[in-house]
Amino acid sequence: MSRLGPYELIDRFAVGGVAEIFRAKDTRSGEAVVIKRMRSDRVVDPEMHAGFLREMQVALKAKHKNLIRGYELSSHANVEYGVMEYVDGQDLESILQRARQQKIKVPYGFGTFIVSEILDGMDFAQGITDSRGEVLGLVHRDLAPKNIFVRYDGQVRVGDFGLSLAARQEMVEEVVGTPGYLSPEQARGEQIDARSDQFAIGCILYELILGQRAFDVEGKSDTAMLKAHSAARHRPIGEHLPERLAAVLETSLAVGRDDRYSSALDMRRALRRTEFPPDDGLAPLGIATLVRKLFEEEFKATRLPGNPLPFLSS
Repeated sequence: MSRLGPYELIDRFAVGGVAEIFRAKDTRSGEAVVIKRMRSDRVVDPEMHAGFLREMQVALKAKHKNLIRGYELSSHANVEYGVMEYVDGQDLESILQRARQQKIKVPYGFGTFIVSEILDGMDFAQGITDSRGEVLGLVHRDLAPKNIFVRYDGQVRVGDFGLSLAARQEMVEEVVGTPGYLSPEQARGEQIDARSDQFAIGCILYELILGQRAFDVEGKSDTAMLKAHSAARHRPIGEHLPERLAAVLETSLAVGRDDRYSSALDMRRALRRTEFPPDDGLAPLGIATLVRKLFEEEFKATRLPGNPLPFLSS
């Protein structure tokens, strides 16, 4: 088993253009962690390297239960690596895809809980400050199910701030993000703020509640998708939804940012006033049961003898 400083590398589960990602064990604490290491066999692209550093800088400040925490940014043999919390679970994109395949509907209360947790984490992230104590006005810019993680115990984490922007210090230079989750102003290449992320969270809520993506991305060109996003031409919300829940969707998916909730906290409060408010007590257990059912084989394959949840950190 190879080592990287005090970390024993267990397995490599992802390789990208700029970095490779390992599950590892901290030999000092025995805790499982994730290590994201810059690839030594590639010429480093400056923008991708900047994204790696941005993700780690945010993660190191992410002292919140709904954000993936960063533990260390270091180097070994002149190769940079970051150490982050290991999320023992599945990303929300995989969960939604598996649920559709098995024709399982996510209960409304589970959906509102997951989105409430995302909003709680983003409310904290939007208040992160720089070294001078000034609020960065952080915008994630890529809030999509692939970057939301649900642990096998039902806890929710937001991750991958590699495309994030400090809106109060930086200007938008290009359109980035995942098709299907872009705000109108983001798709138009305009200056953005936290309400852009709120639109993306509205898209995630739509998918959890209605079982399909808010925007139809199949077979669409980038140009067609940007036009649809620019005008917020998403699928209909539907008349069958409970009134207050539908109102949250309509407000978060408004074309104009001034017509959305003023903050993640305000949207979270609105969710708690719906017909299916997040149940902090029971929802995590129900979500844990659902995710373990959907990923029964994967869950069993990653257990260690005598410990049903070996990779969970407190």
